[in-house]
This record gives sequence, structure tokens and C-alpha cells, in this order.
Amino acid sequence: MTHKRLFNISSVIATAAFISGLLAGCMEKDLYDPNYGKDPVPDPGEYFGFETRGDVKLSVNYDLPGLIALLEVYDEDPMETVDNESVKKEGIEALFKIYTDKNGKYEGKMNIPTSVESIYLYTSSWGVPRCVKLDLKDGLASLDMSKITSPSANTKAVTRSYNFSKGSVPYTINSSANLYSLCKWGNCGLLSYIVDQSHQYIDDNPNPGYITHIGKVGAEDIGVFTKRMMQFFGNSADNSELVRESGVTNISVKQDGTTLDVVFLNRSASYNNTFGYYYYKTGEGVDPAKVKKYIVFPNVMMVSQELYNESILKCGDKVRLCYFGEDGKASQTFPKGYTVGWFIYADGYNYKNVGQQSDEINIHKPLLTSNPAKTKGQNFITVKDTKSGRVIIGVEDAGNKSYCDLLFYVDASSETSVDDSNRPNIPDNDKPIEEPDAQENLLGTLAFEDIWPNGGDYDMNDVVVEYCRATYFDSNNMINKIVDTFTPTHDGAMYENAFAYQIDKGQFGKVTSDKDIKVESEISSIIVFPSVKQAVKGKVGTYTITRTFDKASFNKENLKVYNPYIIVGYAANQKNRTEVHLPKHEATAYADASLIGSGNDAYYIDSEGAYPFAIDIPMSDFVPVTETHNIDTEYPYFKDWADSGGAKHTNWYKEYRSPQK
Repeated sequence: MTHKRLFNISSVIATAAFISGLLAGCMEKDLYDPNYGKDPVPDPGEYFGFETRGDVKLSVNYDLPGLIALLEVYDEDPMETVDNESVKKEGIEALFKIYTDKNGKYEGKMNIPTSVESIYLYTSSWGVPRCVKLDLKDGLASLDMSKITSPSANTKAVTRSYNFSKGSVPYTINSSANLYSLCKWGNCGLLSYIVDQSHQYIDDNPNPGYITHIGKVGAEDIGVFTKRMMQFFGNSADNSELVRESGVTNISVKQDGTTLDVVFLNRSASYNNTFGYYYYKTGEGVDPAKVKKYIVFPNVMMVSQELYNESILKCGDKVRLCYFGEDGKASQTFPKGYTVGWFIYADGYNYKNVGQQSDEINIHKPLLTSNPAKTKGQNFITVKDTKSGRVIIGVEDAGNKSYCDLLFYVDASSETSVDDSNRPNIPDNDKPIEEPDAQENLLGTLAFEDIWPNGGDYDMNDVVVEYCRATYFDSNNMINKIVDTFTPTHDGAMYENAFAYQIDKGQFGKVTSDKDIKVESEISSIIVFPSVKQAVKGKVGTYTITRTFDKASFNKENLKVYNPYIIVGYAANQKNRTEVHLPKHEATAYADASLIGSGNDAYYIDSEGAYPFAIDIPMSDFVPVTETHNIDTEYPYFKDWADSGGAKHTNWYKEYRSPQK
């Protein structure tokens, strides 16, 4: 009996322990498994993430040795014409900036608003097109100046003005104007091929051997050489002190058998100019209108929008000038005792069928020559580059006196044959060219719904914060500083909500701020406003947070996006807090994980997929929705955008409609 009794007691104890273990296991699972008791959430790929920005590939090949160019991408034309000069608009912000490599190439991606269908690629560097419009096709924007595309794909039907099939060099363009040409050309001044109205080749090699391309000037890459010219002349500086009388500006040949090559460097002009030369006996007067003039480049243009950015001229394109003897035969050498002058027809190249046939040289446009009646009317300068020995030709086609609307240089077979001691010099200071640090500003507005995860009115106005991320980087695209600014603009919440943002741990840097902030180093997070409500009410203004990095810390291409969020009902040093993040972004380690996926939440999206709990809007001055009104009541295209998965009405946030009273 005793043994059985003990056995029974043991059984009871074991059973009790087993049941206790089960209860403890259930309690433990309930306490520590954040997904316990929740319905499974569909895969995140089944939900639209309400992204207003997306990655687009950018491929640029300027094909220019030695060029390091800062690329700037805009969603509108950043250029305007002021006093007949093409200048960059003031106050316009780029969507993206990056430096090319040392040959003018860049392959990478940019994160830009999904509403953008075409971009404007701008650079201030010389030797390449200043601004080119590029369409986005299949998530790619590209410019390649190293190749010539098929004419059947990118030419327009035109009526030809000149019949180049007859005669030889020099081709007669307008005998009454004494205008001739060393070359034939096609649409927009294209020298590489000519097509007819049906896009069939008339001539697939109209100018054999006419243009040769160089990549170096002496021992210097032509991109570096052009950068030196840019530093000397400046972009819009007044260079009128370089003006000399015609005898100095022109090239006087002092030795028999001298060859003269003209090399194209840069166009800064808004005009489509026709460039050429003439010659006369040294010491004798000349009337440029009465002397024979020879076109070298019918249209000094780098790329043509009309030809889908076909390359017309490239920096480094070289043409050998011809001397025509009394018998009319062409010679590639000049005899001594002759002087070569220069001319342009300012905006003389017509390719839009305005008032005359397309691709015609408009001789009624101003004829500007290096032999003006008065020196004050001089539109040409020449300067001697001491380092290379070349003579630089600068052209002013309008009136700002920069004399670098067009830039060429003369390469003579004998430097002493064309030297002039009265010609201005570009000194050789032999200092390396340093590219300045660049600054890219990312602007936007963050809007949050704080009744999460249970769903709410989706007015997206409980917390509204404007931001700007200014990224500073060097010519190797290495980031050295980031300055974040945040401005609370609206609070429609019942709670005292904090605004914070999380940063990639490897990109946190050394943090300073102009106002009190809380740095949570353990989770790489910064609480900017402990109470957005009080910040808006107290009009605290903008908070500036600066992060600095050691040199060569990380590349701009590896810059991570932020993880902004609000903390609902924030209390200092709170753990297991309620955080509301952008759709499909992760909560921090301090968040109450049990709330994630509960209620109406699916990855910070309404479980029905109709609304987000937070959104990043790629603009400032976003107008908040009226309290308790769904966002699509005052932004009527929001629903179509959301229902289409972001395919339709991508600029819905620019279409605000105030509620009817």
C-alpha cells in the first residue's frame, strides 16, 4: 500500500508538473512570440508600397579623355535665354548629382520621383553638351557620344537645300555671298552621313577623311586641356581685355608649307552658328564680304535633339584648312605671306524650316568676322597657350563679351610660323586642377497616420514634416558630410508623437546639431522632435543635424535611404514603443513587435491595401488634408494611383482640391 500510495502521489506530482509546463509554455509563447494569435499576413510583394520615388539607370558616355564632369539631373529644363545668352536658371534644384570617371563616363542608378518621364542632363564642364534632354525608356536614361546610330531610326524628313552631288571642294553654297564649303552635310549639320526623305542613305560617307579626332593636346588629355581653358576664360566673365586688332587676332603665316588644323573644343552659345575661315595677303586690307569664305563647320552643335541626341561635333574634332591656288586647286599647306581670318554667321544654321529650306545657311543672319571695321566691334580673340603652344580662338556671337561662346584652337605644323609677340598668353602655372566638392539636395515631405495598427481616417496629417538632405561629396564621389534639416509643418494628432529617423550604422558619422536632439546610438536613430505637437505649436522652426565622415569613408553610390518614423505617445527612454514607419520599412529594435501585423496592419499598409500609414512625398509645400478627411477626398487622383500600383497619375500630390464648403 505504501508503495502504491507513493506511486500515486508521484503520478499526481508529475501530472501537475506537466500541466504547469504546458501553461508556462503557453504563457511564454504568448509573451515572447510577436506573431502569436495573429492571422498570417500575405507576402509583402502582394502590396503596393506607395513609393513615390524609384531607381532609374543612368548611362552617360561623353567619350572625352581626361574629363571629370559633374552630372546634374533635372525634371525640367534648367536653362533659359537671357540677353541672347543661354544661362542656368537660379534656384532650380537637381534631382540627382554625380561625378563621371576620368573619361567622362558614368554607369549607375539614381533614385528619382516616379512621375518623371524625361530628364535634362546638365553639366557645367566644357567640351561636352551643356544640357541634353533624355527620355526614360525601360527604366534607363542614356547618352552615348562614342557611336553613330542608324539613320533609319532617328532622322526626320527634310527638303535638302544644296546638291552636293555636283562639283568638288570647295562646294559652292552661295556665290553672290562668296560662301563656299570644305564639306558636305546632312540633317542638322551632320557630317557623317546624309539621308533623303525616306531615311535612305544619299551618302554614307560624304566627307572621307575630313574630320580626324584627337584625344590629347601634346601630352595632355584633351579633357584636361579644355578644363584649363575653362579656368582661364571663365564661364561668363568679361574677357574684352583680350581683344586685339585684326592683325594680331588673325593667323599670319610666316613659313612656306605651313599646315593649319582647326580643332573644335566647346560650345557655350545658344545660337546655332556657322563657322569658317578666309585668307588674304598679309598687310593688305580685306573686305570679308567680298573675299571667298570657306565653311569648316556648318553647325557648331554637339548633339541634336532633332536627331535623338545624335553627335554632330565632339571636342577634339579636327579639320585641316585648305588653301586654293589661282588655278582653284586645293592645297593642304599655306604659303608664307598670307593671313587667315575667321567668320561666323551668328545663328546662321537653320534646321527648323523657318523662312527657308531646312539645313540652309542663312546669309541674312549677321556675318561676324575677325576683320571688323572697328576693333570695338571685334567678335574674335586669339590667345597663345604657353603650355601646349597652341593658339586658342574664342568667339563672341552676341554681346556678353565672354568670347567663349565657341572655342577652337589652331594646330600649326610650325609654331613659329604663326606666332605673334603681341598676342595674349595663357600662363603655364603647372598647378593640378582640383574639382570642387558638390552638393546634392534631396527635398520632400513626410506624412504620418498615428492610429496604427488599428486603422484610422487616413487623412495623413497627424504628423507632417518637411526635410532636406544635403549630401556633400568630392570628385571621386566620396561623401564627407551630410546635413539634414527637418521642419515640422503640421500636427493633426491627439497624441504627443515624436519624430525620428534611423540611419544605416555604417553611415552614421559624427553627429552635431544646432538644437537639442536625442541620439539613440544602439539603434542608429535620432529623435528630432520629442513632441511634434509642441514643436508646431511653439514654432520651433527648422532643426539642422550635421554628420561628418572621414575622407574616403563611403561612396555616394552606396548611400542608404533613411528610415523615418514617428513614435506614438512618446515617453523618454521608452521600450516596446509604438512606431509608425513608411510602408515595408522595418521597425527599430525598440519597437513593440507584437503590434506589427496586428489590427489592420500589413507592413505599415492598411491590410486592404488602400492606404499607407506613412508616405514620403517628393516635394515641399505639400498641402495637408482637412482633419478626418481621407487623403483621396482632396487629392482625387490618389486612389487611381494606388489602385494602379503606382502606374497612373504619378504626380497625384500636385493636384490638390480644397473641400467644398
